[in-house]
Amino acid sequence: MPPNLKEKVQYGSGLQAFALSLTNTVNAAMNKASMFLAGITGGELMPCEGYIAKLQARAANGLRQFRQDLKLVLITRKIVYWDDTVIFILAQRACFRFYGDESIAYYTAHAHKDMESLDDDNVLNLLTSDTKTMHDHNTVNYNEKYSFENIECNQHLQRDCQKNTDDTCHQWSDDLKKHISATIKDRNDAIARGEGSFSEACINEFHHKIDEYLKNGWSENESDPNNYGASFERTLLTRIAQYRRNYFLWVEDFSLPTTNNLSERGLRGVKSHMKISGQFESETAADNHALNRTYIETCRRNGINEIEALQRLCEGNPYTVAEIFSV
Repeated sequence: MPPNLKEKVQYGSGLQAFALSLTNTVNAAMNKASMFLAGITGGELMPCEGYIAKLQARAANGLRQFRQDLKLVLITRKIVYWDDTVIFILAQRACFRFYGDESIAYYTAHAHKDMESLDDDNVLNLLTSDTKTMHDHNTVNYNEKYSFENIECNQHLQRDCQKNTDDTCHQWSDDLKKHISATIKDRNDAIARGEGSFSEACINEFHHKIDEYLKNGWSENESDPNNYGASFERTLLTRIAQYRRNYFLWVEDFSLPTTNNLSERGLRGVKSHMKISGQFESETAADNHALNRTYIETCRRNGINEIEALQRLCEGNPYTVAEIFSV
C-alpha cells in the first residue's frame, strides 16, 4: 500500500494482542472490547467492532499450522483427557470440544456433536493402545475402531451415586460414594509418602467392598421396584458392573487420574463466553475462537506470557509447537 494511502495511525501488535486477550480470555463481546479500548485510551484509539472481528479471523488463520503440529504432540501422550459441551451458532445447538492434558489445550468447534465431527477432529482415531483416555462416560469412546484404553471419571460416578441416594433413599449408593472418596484420600496420602501403588491386599479389599455394595444395590432395587428412582438405579448398577475396570483402574495404577476435571476446567471458558458474549455467528467463527484459545492456553500452560504470545502472533511470528515443547 502506498505510504500516502495509509492511515495516520496503524494499530500495533500491542493493541491487537490486548484486543485478542479481551475477546478470547476475558470473553468480552467484540463491541465491548472496542468500547473498553477506546475508554482506557481516552478515545485516542477506537478500533471498531468490525476491525476486532477481522483481527480474530486473521489471528486464527495464522494458527492453523500450530494446531496441526500440536495434534502430533498430543497423540503421543500417555494420558489424554477429552470432553465437549454445547454452544450455540445462530440459535442452533453446536459443539465445542477439548482434548489435552496438563500442558496441552487443543480445541475444536463443530455445528454438530456426532461421530462425523469426531472423525473430522481425527484425534481419537490416532491414539494407540498405549494411550489411556479419560472422559465422562462418553460411550462413543468404546467404538471398536478406537485402540486406546478408556478410563472413566469417578467424580461423575459419585454425583450419580448421590443422585440415586437422593431419589431412592437407598443405602448402597451412599456407601459406594463414601468408599470411593475414602480410597482416593488413601491413595493421595500414599502418593505423598512416595508410594507407587496399593498392596495387593488393599486392592482386593477395595473390590470386595465394590462387590458388596453392588449386591446390596440390586437387593434394594428388587425389593422396591416402584421407587421413583428405580429405573435410574438399575441403569447405574448395570453401568458400574459393565465398566468397572474403566472406573477403578486408578486403584491399581497411581499414575492415572481419578477425575476428568482437567477437561471441565478447559471448557469452562467457552461456557463463560456463551453467557457473556452470546452465540457465534457461524461455525467458522466458533472454530476461530477454538484456534485462538488453543494457542493462548497452550502457551499459558507452559509458562509463556499471554500478551507476549499474542504480540508475536500479531507480528506474524507465533510461538511454534517446537519452541514450546522442544520437539
